[in-house]
Amino acid sequence: MQIICRQNCRVPMCIHSCPIGAITLSTNTIYVDEKRCLGCGLCKVTCLYFSFDQALKDKTLRWLMGKG
Repeated sequence: MQIICRQNCRVPMCIHSCPIGAITLSTNTIYVDEKRCLGCGLCKVTCLYFSFDQALKDKTLRWLMGKG
């Protein structure tokens, strides 16, 4: 599991947008299971903080999948 974000969203849209359920929330941290991640990018598209947080903007699909 790799950390995607430490934002404290009331409703983390990235979790709900993942078509295979590879994203989970635990102790105010959002994780992605890079072995299950398809790399579709829906989590990045639906993230409420994505357009405001420079750190999230720099995360590529390869990073989300644990490849860089």
